[in-house]
Amino acid sequence: MPRVIHITVARFRADLPKPGEPLDFLVTIHEEGTGISWQQNIRVEPETERYFLKLTRELYFWSKEQGLPPEKANQHVRELGMRLYATFIGSQGAKILGNIKPTAVLFNIDETILNLPWELIGAQDQMLSQQVPFGRLVTTRTIPRQGKDPLQEDTNVNILAIANPTIDLAATEPEISSIKNLEGNHGSFSVKVDVLSKDDATRDRFTAMLAAGDYDIIHFAGHASFNPFEPESSALHFADGLISADDALNLPWKAPPYFVFNSACETGRAAGGERLVSEENHTNGLAAAFLSAGVYGYAGYFWPVTDTGASLFAKTFYGSLLSVQNVGLALLHARKKTISQLGQKGDLTGYSCVLFGDAASKHRRDLFEAV
Repeated sequence: MPRVIHITVARFRADLPKPGEPLDFLVTIHEEGTGISWQQNIRVEPETERYFLKLTRELYFWSKEQGLPPEKANQHVRELGMRLYATFIGSQGAKILGNIKPTAVLFNIDETILNLPWELIGAQDQMLSQQVPFGRLVTTRTIPRQGKDPLQEDTNVNILAIANPTIDLAATEPEISSIKNLEGNHGSFSVKVDVLSKDDATRDRFTAMLAAGDYDIIHFAGHASFNPFEPESSALHFADGLISADDALNLPWKAPPYFVFNSACETGRAAGGERLVSEENHTNGLAAAFLSAGVYGYAGYFWPVTDTGASLFAKTFYGSLLSVQNVGLALLHARKKTISQLGQKGDLTGYSCVLFGDAASKHRRDLFEAV
């Protein structure tokens, strides 16, 4: 029987946190289909916050410059995950989770703390994201735009894949081929794939295809950049320039796609202490932009990733997607395979992938089924 666990870390104050102040949160654990939620108040002291940010930053520089021995990088991954678990779950929360074998975990994170790598959280090297499908949900005071209505959809799955716009990422070719291989009839539905590649992957061509088409999935395999000081200027790199996070908030699609996978460095990042979308209508990074625009599911990477790692992850993900017909399970397969093959070398791609959205199966527990 499905056992979907919701873990919520919510900031109950309406104002944004000030630098250096203790951070108060309400942590809730709820199992879908049950009539009770457990909660606790926690306080994150400035010293603990500095610790989280220090290890997160060191892993960033490792991913970018390989400045640590691989075993040290993996040690940092484990230490950070266990400290997140001890701080936000604690001994009482661990007792509750210890009595449940979840089939999926939905981690509902306050919009002001999206700058931490929550995919590492776990006790004694048992990261939740490596055990079961794991998806981030975001608690925000921003009103999201309306997404597609699944009841009005046909049986065609339309995919737009953008490949290697800057012509310097050879491993994106097999990545896009794995998506192209999905094309065809799959019984109850069919898949059609359009590809924009290399010099053809310009901003104008991309926006024109969005305006003319009706895409369910968008996959971008290329370069991206994240600016922690001006996250709204974080961008996807096309052949002729950038599409920033603020640009992405206003892309000219008929309706937003269900799922966007930006297979590029730092596309799952956000700045700390900020709204998903500010009062000035600036977005807190690319993930914030696509989610606020009405996309139901979004995948990206927290740290810089290798060309090899991103290609392996994407190929495994899309190779699994149609067989399991569940984004969360397909991403779990990709995460575990990438960590298994590359993790001991210090490649953080498998740890780095972030999924925003419902990672649980379409089969859900309800009260009738429990009787």
